[in-house]
Amino acid sequence: MCICLGEVTKETSCHDTLHWTKIDEPVLLILHPTEGVIQDPSYYYSTLDEAEKYGRRRLRYEMEKAGEAVPEWLQKEITKDESR
Repeated sequence: MCICLGEVTKETSCHDTLHWTKIDEPVLLILHPTEGVIQDPSYYYSTLDEAEKYGRRRLRYEMEKAGEAVPEWLQKEITKDESR
């Protein structure tokens, strides 16, 4: 798990100002468990809440693919996620 320490601006980046493009923004200052403090585009990361929502949708997909019934509680949680 990584920890976001904040956003990096062109003024605070340790890279050449041409290193980051508009597609990369926002660039985050990340505490990475093996790489230490790094600067990385935000599209590589998700919040714990986003990961949980994805996990529920993935579980439903895998259950449907295996021909198993999706529990009502799981479908309710996914419906709640989608309404936010």
